[in-house]
Amino acid sequence: MSLPKIIFFGALLYLSCNLLAADKLTPSQRDFFESKVRPILVESCYSCHSLEAGKSKGGLLLDSRAGWQKGGDSGLVIVSGKPDESRLIKAIEWASEDLQMPPKEKLGPDKIQVLRQWIEAGAPDPRVQAAASQSITANHWAFKSVQVPVPPKVKDLKWPRTPIDQFILAELEQKRLKPAPPADKRTLLRRATFDLTGLPPTAAEIETFLADQTPDAFTKVVDRLLQSPHFGERWGRHWLDLARYADSNGLEVNTPYPNAWRYRDYVIKSFNDDKPYRDFIREQLAGDLLPVKDIADQHEKWIATGFLMLGPKALGEPDRTRLIMDVVDEQIDVTTRTFLGLTVSCARCHDHKFDPIPTRDYYALAGIFHSTLTLDDGNPLGAGAARAWQERPLGTLEQIRQQEEYDRELQRLQAELAQLQQIQQNLPGGIDSSQMAGVVVDNLKAEVTGNWRASNYSTNFVDKNYLHDGDEKSAKGKKTVRFVPDLPRAGAYEVRLAYTPRFDRATNVPVTIHSEKGEKTIRLNQRLATEFDKAFVYLGIFDFAAGTNGSVTVGTEGTKGFVVADAVQFLPLESQSTMTMAMRSEATLKSEGKSALIAAREHAQMQVKITDLRSQAPPPLPAAMSVQEGKGHNLQIHLRGDPQRLGVEAPRGFISVVEQSGALKPETQIAHTQSSGRLELADWIAHPDHPLTSRVMVNRIWYHLMGRGLVDTLDNFGALAEPPTHPELLDFLARRFSERQWSIKKIIREIMLSSVYQMGSEFNPAAYQKDPENRYYWRKPQKHLEAEALRDSILFITGELDITQGGAPLPGNLPPVIQTDALAATDNLHRRSVYLPIIRNGAPEMLQTFDFADPHAVVARRHATSTAMQALFLMNSPFINERAKAWATRLLQASSEDTSRIRTAFTQAFGRLPAPREEKLTLNFLNQFQASLISFPEAERHQRAWAAFCHSLLTTAEFRFVN
Repeated sequence: MSLPKIIFFGALLYLSCNLLAADKLTPSQRDFFESKVRPILVESCYSCHSLEAGKSKGGLLLDSRAGWQKGGDSGLVIVSGKPDESRLIKAIEWASEDLQMPPKEKLGPDKIQVLRQWIEAGAPDPRVQAAASQSITANHWAFKSVQVPVPPKVKDLKWPRTPIDQFILAELEQKRLKPAPPADKRTLLRRATFDLTGLPPTAAEIETFLADQTPDAFTKVVDRLLQSPHFGERWGRHWLDLARYADSNGLEVNTPYPNAWRYRDYVIKSFNDDKPYRDFIREQLAGDLLPVKDIADQHEKWIATGFLMLGPKALGEPDRTRLIMDVVDEQIDVTTRTFLGLTVSCARCHDHKFDPIPTRDYYALAGIFHSTLTLDDGNPLGAGAARAWQERPLGTLEQIRQQEEYDRELQRLQAELAQLQQIQQNLPGGIDSSQMAGVVVDNLKAEVTGNWRASNYSTNFVDKNYLHDGDEKSAKGKKTVRFVPDLPRAGAYEVRLAYTPRFDRATNVPVTIHSEKGEKTIRLNQRLATEFDKAFVYLGIFDFAAGTNGSVTVGTEGTKGFVVADAVQFLPLESQSTMTMAMRSEATLKSEGKSALIAAREHAQMQVKITDLRSQAPPPLPAAMSVQEGKGHNLQIHLRGDPQRLGVEAPRGFISVVEQSGALKPETQIAHTQSSGRLELADWIAHPDHPLTSRVMVNRIWYHLMGRGLVDTLDNFGALAEPPTHPELLDFLARRFSERQWSIKKIIREIMLSSVYQMGSEFNPAAYQKDPENRYYWRKPQKHLEAEALRDSILFITGELDITQGGAPLPGNLPPVIQTDALAATDNLHRRSVYLPIIRNGAPEMLQTFDFADPHAVVARRHATSTAMQALFLMNSPFINERAKAWATRLLQASSEDTSRIRTAFTQAFGRLPAPREEKLTLNFLNQFQASLISFPEAERHQRAWAAFCHSLLTTAEFRFVN
């Protein structure tokens, strides 16, 4: 074929694939568009570019896929897959004065990022489907009551071990398919061990199972694995995918979540303890409102509500009202998709386009979460709070009482100080450095490098103005402001920095303190509120020599956004010295009159009181991310999702279609009028008769054990859901689940003891012709090892896996905003992967390479890919190379015979012995490899050859798949 023809047919294939992708979107693509993209378009674009508004400025319509594909008078606005070439992105980023959309107010960075991600992913748009789809009603199968089906009769009476098998076999027989033969014992043990613990079986476990010829040999294996502490680590990780678990916030302000790990450990413990799923639901949604047995039980229930706290938050959003509603939307999304398999967040701006969920239902739920305190109303991520979200201290009642008294007193004194500050200051920024305690160095006296700009645009700054770097990208790293104090004596000083926070500030400003003990650099997020005098943040306590030997330098290296430098305050720790230095300017104040002098004295005395109180602070208590109950109130519907455009009030409540279906009695639909309604919501979801809750959960369990769900769309049981392949089996399992005290382990056990679970995975061409997707389970699907299981298995067989359970994954000295490379050495840790720190925008390299769940989203099903990047990682990663060497050393130490070592390696890697041909090939490989290293000492040749052999096993498909 000629080159022009190849190009033509290649282009045709590319075009047809893109058209197909546009018409057949994945559930995740639809969900992303409906929950993230459409609300932005509706709120910010439709008023000028939609048929509904009757406007198409510039000839552009954005309310349909056909509209943006056609483009406007200036041509295409979206280049699929290329955001930087898309006119839409240039417009919303205000790339030029002639192209700024929306014209009145620039979109926030998080919304711009959403549209960038959408276009980069190919701009998947389901709105053509929406026009053609038909709305479903309360008669939809998922909203009907769970039935009590009777296992069907089958012809083959020998194959079924459990009622589950009767449901499966009945469908197979109807389609004239036969189940695959049973898996051999080695395969079955490896499958079960990975499914329940995420680790391979040991040689001793394999030998024990092979030697056990009793009928209940596999039952004993399953029971043993269900009792393993590693069970909770494996199945807890499945749940953490849904709970969008991470140890940092992500987005524009990627601040650490230092206490998120407590929720992770709660989840692992809950699975190990087989906590009834109904209790698991209620604790995560309303644990703070449930009765408790003792202080430990109370702490556990507080920690459980971290489920509602863990999502990414647009902390850089300057509009507080919008920020709160974005958090509420994220909580609605995770709650309804995780527990109910519904995409309720799609109804934020309009009635759901596919499911019978009106906007009023969305705001009925939103009122519940809006009445719940998630964000901290104090000083977001300020010096004292170091966070923007609610946390609860985990101490005794007396410890908590002492902490609360201290916090109240500190807040009172700071409020009085703020009042004094406001009364006595007449400068543009309201703060006079001459009337402040300690030694204050203003930017007017600082050493400035580079071209900084003076400004007094923002409020609350020291003296006449403050400096900013102009956000000149070409000059980043070349500008500094150095504050050098003239200290009267040596000693310890509390150091504070003043800046004016705004949404366009840099989030990672390097501030270097040079003290007697050397230099320390802190990264500050200057978008976040300041604490002291509404201008300063706390940098720490440092030892300085007398005179001008110390300094504080504000830099611009690596920053994006405006960097601000205003003033630095040095407060000696001794109260008397603080008072003396605070009053150093009395002589100059006398000329201004007695009232100014009194004000200065009161201001200095208040500074002393605050310093004294801080020195007497009770020891910090451990804390947990936990919501708190607010005052119950309803919300008005936000027209098109805009909190500034309010419609009628939506009384707090639940999803009305469930009531209309008759599955639940009406009284279960009423939210309490005084409380938030969160406890009522938890009870409604966890009701034994709820048609969705048990179905959704048993479907997830079936998916993790069998490789695909009975309902293939795991977190969407609405109109766009795949109908269940075995609806009677789904209801049978759902009914068993609720009748057996919501025990997850019992359902897992029943599925694993079935014949369908214990089938082999051999390929059958005839069966494939009838059922190519194996929807009816004529064989057991093969499964990729997930990223954590792959990594943990490698460490396990090399003998390096640290099986220590629980605890904090993050070091205590992380900067306020984490850079994506802050934990680059994470892969060098040898703990189980579930305990690694998960930093949004920067998860460990190996996990990302092997399809780790996106911690920004609710992930019910991970991608399962085989890519060149994965192969390259296994071949070239220093982590894999080091593990191969460690494994080789272990094998060489375990035996002196090569044949024995080879058999051990195959058993550890694959759970089986090598075939005679494999054994022979391996011996030849080892000999030839050593011969090629003739220049090396014999011992090193031996080590290198075995390391190469071990490395080759780690890269095989057999190692990365489970049959």
